[in-house]
Amino acid sequence: MNTITLPPAARLQLAEQVAKNGTFIHGFANAHGVIVCTAFVVIEQCEAAIHVSVELGDSLNSITLARRADTGERVARFLEELANGVTPSSVPQVGEYLLIDDLELTLREAIRLGRGTHYLPAEDLDLCLLLNPIFNDRNRTTFRFELNGESLTLTMMLPSDPRLAYELLAACVHELVANYRSSAA
Repeated sequence: MNTITLPPAARLQLAEQVAKNGTFIHGFANAHGVIVCTAFVVIEQCEAAIHVSVELGDSLNSITLARRADTGERVARFLEELANGVTPSSVPQVGEYLLIDDLELTLREAIRLGRGTHYLPAEDLDLCLLLNPIFNDRNRTTFRFELNGESLTLTMMLPSDPRLAYELLAACVHELVANYRSSAA
């Protein structure tokens, strides 16, 4: 079987990219140095770890990794295992996937996308976050929440800083859910 690998320059780039948010494109080379396939890698910085999503051909895979000195190399191994059709097994540590919960990941992805309807994991509630870019300022976004299809909040402006936007949305969600549960009891 012909093994494909990330070129050395891509490995160095990954070492820097794992500390950033964004979408990065990486090519894989065969033994002759010819790029034979490309992966789109989305890195999302979370509180306790990073979340990496990889689109490679028709597949979409993801992994959660703790921040360590070798995180870039671990992501490179993950990518190479995917590219070579090997079940990724050498990278994650036991329990690492627990470092990011579904709500944090959903909110961070919504902020990165800056638009759309995002269904939030809130147990038995049908809670949605709706994001819309401002017509005359595409760098700014408004948000509101819906519960069971009904508008729950007025439309508000999201901070442009992703860290502040996440803190605001996370606090709002926790407050909304707590208030709803206390009033329903």
